[in-house]
Amino acid sequence: MTLRFAANLNFLFGESSTSIAERIRKAHIYGFKAVEIPYPEHEVDDVVKATNETGICVSLINIALDKTRDDLKFGSASIPGEEILFKKQLDKTIEFATLVNCKKIHLMAGIVVNGLNTEQLKVYISNLKIASEILNKSNMIGLIEPINKYAISTYFLNSYEKAYLAIKEISNDNIKLMVDFYHLQHIRGNVTKALEEYQAEIGHFQIAQVPNRNEPDTQGELNYRYIFEKILELDYDGWIGCEYTPKATTVEGLNWISKYGLTL
Repeated sequence: MTLRFAANLNFLFGESSTSIAERIRKAHIYGFKAVEIPYPEHEVDDVVKATNETGICVSLINIALDKTRDDLKFGSASIPGEEILFKKQLDKTIEFATLVNCKKIHLMAGIVVNGLNTEQLKVYISNLKIASEILNKSNMIGLIEPINKYAISTYFLNSYEKAYLAIKEISNDNIKLMVDFYHLQHIRGNVTKALEEYQAEIGHFQIAQVPNRNEPDTQGELNYRYIFEKILELDYDGWIGCEYTPKATTVEGLNWISKYGLTL
């Protein structure tokens, strides 16, 4: 088994391309066979065209977001009173995901609403259960990702324990854990034991160095040669998202791939 890498287009190829469709074409030119993308709010047709022309795989889509409100720009899945909005965003994203044959959607939780933690958790679990049923009809997977406080200080899903309990509560194989090693290290560290503990729940991986979120081979806390070996031991056969900020430019930073004896 070999590891396979997808360019996260929230982070890569942004220095030279403004649109998602342009970034897809750049990723294809430089050897990527898969990409992770945000919901392309104003360029659905262009993105579909770019994926068809390049043959690139869309391995992950972030759920559609309402960026007009600060309390919703990181998702609505846990926000009390926004259950209808969450379902509309999910339906909208599934419709697009079907067009590009993407099977994984990141269900962003949203931020903490002051004083509503218990209610928020109930809303979150309820929305994920509904999402699981809807996604099942399209043979898709919903991913939930703990995000560290240094990246988003008030993000609701801020621990792996909370994510694990949510997945167990839903008890459906199509709601899975997304492990971004950048967030994992900031939140709890102990990477080896974390992979052992959550192996059965993991549905996707993303990578970046800690603390500066640059390429995997830059100086930092994580030994990616070891991490890649551990992923191989798990028999994970999905894409690994490259969700890092290039230290210089995207293309200059791609040397880590050959450095670790990997290919795209």
